[in-house]
Amino acid sequence: MIGPSRIRYRFDLPDGSRKTFDFFFDPVNFRLTNAPPANPPFWTELGFNQCANCPLKAADTPHCPAALQMVRGIEDLKALVSHDTVNVTVLQDERKVSVVTSAQTALASVFGLIMATSGCPWTDHLRPMARFHLPFASEAETVYRSVSMYALARLAWGTDAAAPFEGLQQLCGQLNVVNRDMSRRLGAAAQTDPARNAIALLDAFATLLPDALDKSLEEIAPLFSAWPNSPKRSI
Repeated sequence: MIGPSRIRYRFDLPDGSRKTFDFFFDPVNFRLTNAPPANPPFWTELGFNQCANCPLKAADTPHCPAALQMVRGIEDLKALVSHDTVNVTVLQDERKVSVVTSAQTALASVFGLIMATSGCPWTDHLRPMARFHLPFASEAETVYRSVSMYALARLAWGTDAAAPFEGLQQLCGQLNVVNRDMSRRLGAAAQTDPARNAIALLDAFATLLPDALDKSLEEIAPLFSAWPNSPKRSI
């Protein structure tokens, strides 16, 4: 299992009410598994303002997959206007994030998660970022994560895949030396264990990373199925 199966968005609204949205995901490929609405509105039909570059055909896919998953959020929050202030709490296995922000910013975070995981052929490329969802990321964080995802796809399954992480593995070896000697230095500086133990925790990561790379790549490979040359397992 490579990921959490649920991400919850909880909205505390200006009128004192609360709306909760649970998003469920396949634990292997992290595609959204929420059931679509029983009677989807007209604007979810694939042919309605269909994206000019959409490769889907209405005969096979009657409704836009992303729009289908947006229905409940739009209907439940239709009383809001863009500048309304909402308190949003996002619950994930790894963290709990709470922010006070505008309705439009909150919905942007929700819609970004939906679009990356709902089956749109284009936004499906962003599914790896959705697996490591960072609610309300800043512009700089988004740029960093996007470039990192792209670089990983190229390194692990592209033209550089023969020895993609040799440099990183060598760096970890050097970090082991630094951590060892820094621990000795702190041992002379402090009479208590926390400082040295903190370095030990850092060193554990540097030690384990080289051996963990192959296993971790195998586990996250299904997230990259939309990318050229990536494995098509567990799709």
